[in-house]
Amino acid sequence: MTLMLIDDDVPMLEYVEYLLGSLGLELQLAASASSSEDALEQFHTVLPDLVIIDIGLPGMDGLELADAFRITKPEVRLIFLTCYEDFHYSKRAIQLEADDYLIKDELSPEQLKSSLSKAMSRFKSREELLERYSFRQAIERNKEVLKQSFLKQLLSGTADQENTLEFGERLGISWKLPYLRHGFLHMDAASVTERYRYKDIPLIHFAVNNIALELSAEEASITPIMTRASDIYLVWNVADPGCPGNVLAEFMQSVRDKVEQYLKITLRGYYSEASAPLRNFDALYKTLTESRDYNFYNAVTPVAALEEHADFGQPAEWRGDKERGMLSLSLEDHNAAWIDLAINPWTQQVTSERLQPRLVKEICGNFVRQLAFEAGGLTEEEFFTQLDQAVHIDEAARLTKRELRNLWRQHTLAPVPAAEKDIRLQEVDRFLEEHVDQMVTSIDMAEHLHLNASYFSRYFKKLSGVNFTDYVNQYKMNMAITMLTRPHETVENVAYTLGFSDRAYFSKVFKKYSGKNPSEYKTGQAVEGSAEE
Repeated sequence: MTLMLIDDDVPMLEYVEYLLGSLGLELQLAASASSSEDALEQFHTVLPDLVIIDIGLPGMDGLELADAFRITKPEVRLIFLTCYEDFHYSKRAIQLEADDYLIKDELSPEQLKSSLSKAMSRFKSREELLERYSFRQAIERNKEVLKQSFLKQLLSGTADQENTLEFGERLGISWKLPYLRHGFLHMDAASVTERYRYKDIPLIHFAVNNIALELSAEEASITPIMTRASDIYLVWNVADPGCPGNVLAEFMQSVRDKVEQYLKITLRGYYSEASAPLRNFDALYKTLTESRDYNFYNAVTPVAALEEHADFGQPAEWRGDKERGMLSLSLEDHNAAWIDLAINPWTQQVTSERLQPRLVKEICGNFVRQLAFEAGGLTEEEFFTQLDQAVHIDEAARLTKRELRNLWRQHTLAPVPAAEKDIRLQEVDRFLEEHVDQMVTSIDMAEHLHLNASYFSRYFKKLSGVNFTDYVNQYKMNMAITMLTRPHETVENVAYTLGFSDRAYFSKVFKKYSGKNPSEYKTGQAVEGSAEE
């Protein structure tokens, strides 16, 4: 350790230095100073571990210097020297956590050795404490990475189980009960991208994990671990392998509620009903991973037990000409509603046929690649990553439609001219685009805009000049006219696609707004096409 001496009495400095040589302590004299200014300069240069300092220095006294030293090096140990006893000085020295307060006239080798030994011991203890604190801080900063390393060791099957569990204990993971049960919380990427950017996803993932960790402090048997995908892996330590999974399900629901409250995104929770001892950890984890797709077509629920098995249909030859044509039409017709008209029926079709989730994601990716090519737009690579990690058909479809609309906007939207449609009507059109296959009423629209229904109806007519029902029907009939111009398109399919369950009613509405019934319009188009040929 290093020592610094400070006293404006030079003979006293020499005397203390002389005594040091006979004490046999592992202590090196690093600097000595006889003025406050010199002391400050030398202290910042050598940063000693211990300082023997005269209280009664001219200028800055010893106590003021000690304050300055502590700011630069908080762990420095202090021994004060003075020619007289003064309670005020003693009290101030105690406040500075001085190791001793020595009277110069009474200073002896034994007394100096005792004071220095005590100071050295306290410095070592403080240093060890700081090292432990620094180690704990390093663990906290890197805890999630270390947890992933812990998980990797458990899954390797080659690591020493006892050492791995000891490593887990240092990370705060303590599994004392004999069985483990697994589950995971999944961030719904479609809900995340409605509010955040793709590049924000790692930060949102970290925030979700923090919420899970906070709630796991109340339920110590559950351990959350971040994974490389946008999931939080959960391990529940249980005594009985046959116990119901309500504790894990309730924990998932509490995390989900808090995430919805603070981050405004949706989590899906899945848990396995199987338990296993630690020695079978890797097999249990593998089963959990393989069963991620088994709930792909099940009804959307916040928290669900994972199916043990799922039968998926054999893929028929799929070209997707119809859907691809509709996506192309969204660019030609400058109408994003064609995107929903393409994706929504296709989603229903693959759900009824229970197509392999892997193939569904592949097809969704191809839809996006096609439109990106035709629109000359750019798709963020993170979209494909999130699509690949989707756990439900609804998530995959919503994520795909959102990306298709982004590409459509890149291609279609230009700077808004002054005479363009009112921005409030643009919001109405956007809602109709996204619900073009449904019968949207003024009540639906008012709820979307958070307005009173009767007020909205009056306000809308004043804004647009027509009532809302006429506006919606005209919007849909314009689309119907475009659809009926396509070869081999049927009136029944157009009616169904636009949300009409009854062909007769659709024909009545069509004639009202176009002047012809759909069959006459279809026939007229066919005759015109033949004449042109």
